[in-house]
Amino acid sequence: MIKLLLLVIALIAGIIVSPDLAGHQGYVLISFANQTIEMSLTTLIIVAIAIVAIFFVLEFILRRLFSFGSSTRGWFSGRQVRKARRNTAEGLLKVAEGDWKSAEKMLSKSAKYSDAPILNYLAAAEAAQGLGKTQQRDQYLQLAAEQDTENLAVSLTRAKLQIRQQQFEQALATLQDVQPNSPRNPMILSLLKQCYLQLEDWKALQALLPQLTKANVITADEAAQLDVQAQCGQMHHLSQQNGSDGLIGYWNSINRKDKHNPALVACFVKQMIIRHADSDAFPILRDAIKKNPDQSLISLMPQLTLPDRHPAIVSLQDLLANNSNNPALQSALGQMLMADNQWQPAKDHLEKAVAIRPDVTDYAHLVATLEQLGDKQAAAEVSRQALQLAKPDQA
Repeated sequence: MIKLLLLVIALIAGIIVSPDLAGHQGYVLISFANQTIEMSLTTLIIVAIAIVAIFFVLEFILRRLFSFGSSTRGWFSGRQVRKARRNTAEGLLKVAEGDWKSAEKMLSKSAKYSDAPILNYLAAAEAAQGLGKTQQRDQYLQLAAEQDTENLAVSLTRAKLQIRQQQFEQALATLQDVQPNSPRNPMILSLLKQCYLQLEDWKALQALLPQLTKANVITADEAAQLDVQAQCGQMHHLSQQNGSDGLIGYWNSINRKDKHNPALVACFVKQMIIRHADSDAFPILRDAIKKNPDQSLISLMPQLTLPDRHPAIVSLQDLLANNSNNPALQSALGQMLMADNQWQPAKDHLEKAVAIRPDVTDYAHLVATLEQLGDKQAAAEVSRQALQLAKPDQA
């Protein structure tokens, strides 16, 4: 614009000055090599202005040409970006719909021109896994990682997909790589919990529980349940590896609070029964029931195979002296007396148990006891009552 203004000023100046120079045109001689050019001063000025004008016009034309080329390239580029946005949005919808094939195609092809190609590759990885293409999934994840090597979302997506594919060891390795940089990340902690549970890495799960609770990934009640599950899992592993000696060593190592936990006592006693260490389990179970007559613990007493059942029978009788309306105690004592061939007292306690709490299992024990006593009619009546309890609509 400024150059055009200067050209116009020069032309106006020429028009104004030309009449004055008309009578005094002067003389200009230009000599170069063997050539000479002669002209008046007025002609020289006009030629110079014309040359400048030509340069201005050429520059203007060239600028327009280059500007047109740039705008054309920009139009094509903008068209590709717009198309990539549409395909990305539609591809994400296809992922939500579970149309993995269409989703992978749209998301992978539009990644190059996407505003956020990392999102395209992450979603394409999920689509690839949906198609069962694990190798292709890993390629998309690698492409996503190349967009931002420090992006936590890539590692979390990789771990989630590995867990979904039941590749728990690989998922655990992925999470352990990123956890040091994000030790309090709730998603990392939650995924680690899943891996430890699936891999039955009970010690690691126990060590993780305080972090899970502090990050509000689980509640205190859930932490308590997971702690019991982890300790029961460790007992199971120890019983397989070291037998009853390993179990007893573990039990002696835990704190007093855990020793009073009915769920943990039950886990310990069950594992001891499996290892035929019933006599070693009995005193621990007896003391636990004295402190906490929990039904789950009482029901374990008749499952013990003891060379002498008298101490167990006496222990249950002592408990019943102060808690005669406890059906679990009545049932357990009745079963212990059955095993000791004391049929009449067994019958008395089993009748009290079903009177307080009708139970199909107790009815079955009572039927067996009545048959041993030779009371066939009473056994048939109890069987009818048991059938009515099991299938009331058919009674």
